[in-house]
Amino acid sequence: MKNIFTKSLVLCTMLSLVWACDNFSEIPVVDLPPKITLGPITSGLTEKQDFLIEVTLNDGVDEGTLSTLATFSYAVTKGGASVTSGSKDLAGDDEKIQIKVVGGFTPGVYNLNVKAKDSKGNESSENLSFTVASLKPAFDITGVWTMEPIAGAMKVGPAPGSSEWWQNSLADVTARACFFDDKYTFNEDGSFKMDLGGVTWLETWQGVAADGCGAPKSPFDGTKSFTYTYTTTTLTTIGTGAHVGLAKVNNSGEISNGAQVASQIAYTIVEQTKQGNTRRMTLRIQAGNGVWWDFKLISGPAASAALVGKWKMEPIEAALTVGPTAGSREWWFNTTADVTTRACFFDDVYTFSENGSFSIDMGSQTWLEGWQGADGCGTPKAPHNGAGNYTFTYDGATLRLIGQGAHVALPKAVNAGELPNVAVPSEVSYKVVSLVENQGVKRMTIQIEAGTGVWWTFKLISV
Repeated sequence: MKNIFTKSLVLCTMLSLVWACDNFSEIPVVDLPPKITLGPITSGLTEKQDFLIEVTLNDGVDEGTLSTLATFSYAVTKGGASVTSGSKDLAGDDEKIQIKVVGGFTPGVYNLNVKAKDSKGNESSENLSFTVASLKPAFDITGVWTMEPIAGAMKVGPAPGSSEWWQNSLADVTARACFFDDKYTFNEDGSFKMDLGGVTWLETWQGVAADGCGAPKSPFDGTKSFTYTYTTTTLTTIGTGAHVGLAKVNNSGEISNGAQVASQIAYTIVEQTKQGNTRRMTLRIQAGNGVWWDFKLISGPAASAALVGKWKMEPIEAALTVGPTAGSREWWFNTTADVTTRACFFDDVYTFSENGSFSIDMGSQTWLEGWQGADGCGTPKAPHNGAGNYTFTYDGATLRLIGQGAHVALPKAVNAGELPNVAVPSEVSYKVVSLVENQGVKRMTIQIEAGTGVWWTFKLISV
């Protein structure tokens, strides 16, 4: 009796399943709208790049029994305004379409809207917002650049940023003045120019007997037409002979060690800064395996232009003052009578040239002080006699005079203190408090803290 019951239960269960399956076959198939799948944007998120994205379309679950794909369309808008659009007739159940916009888009935020219809008129849509970045980085390098006239403007070593093998000294800035005045110009239209003047720094691999200044050698003489490309991370000079810094250095190695002359050179941008009107940029390049060069450049034509020309101390009371705070004359200032007494000092000429050189013309006499051997007018004493080769930088806030003996006004006032209590420095920095021009005459006030709490102020006038 138990076996009969079990067999009956199994039979009933099987009949139930058959009945259920038979009823499922009578459920109508629903004709769903097409399915749209947007792939990733593979190109075009930077301006001027071709815009590319793949779209996958599927008609749905009916497997063509009720409808097939019929039409596809897309539209790209920016701020609600139409930018571009397209459409295509379709057939079948599956399709892959590549949307391609040659030349891409200008920088900004865009919306891509995609639509698909089947042969029954069912429609579906998908949309995607995307942002196109500017091809031009935020830091503007257009304009004229030179090597910064400082120690370490060029350095090389076995690791990035290393100076283990060599770096230029301050003395090299003077010795290689023909190199530090070379100009590199990056133009808005993508052209690149090198202006090396009549002479630049040559090395023996260029066919000269000894390293030194000489006429630029082809193809590194800047006479050809060059271009450049620039991203946030890389600056590339394009054209045989185009380079920044030392001509021998390229991505394959150093020409002096057998590397071939390159048709283009890619430099990694390590640092970019802007202070006032002065921009600075450090470029790095691996010249072959394990040889790393750094080049530091500076661009400050707007600031330097205001300073260029000849200057003297303004022949007025308090042209020179000193006190415990900036601008103070509490301890001493020159009187009107001092302008006459120190006429040999007030006629000293300080010249700032466009190429970044600085010179001092004291004539046969200038004002001397006890630490120089006497108080009064006398023959200028080295190293403050203007006989050195000096350079300067000015960023709109700070004036740096580079070279031992370089100074404006009193040579004893240097950053570490007052001579002869401190060593003669290789450079002096002044704070430019004001620099104005009125009817063609420029006036400048500079200050220097000569040690802690000793502030000198000097007022100059253009001549």
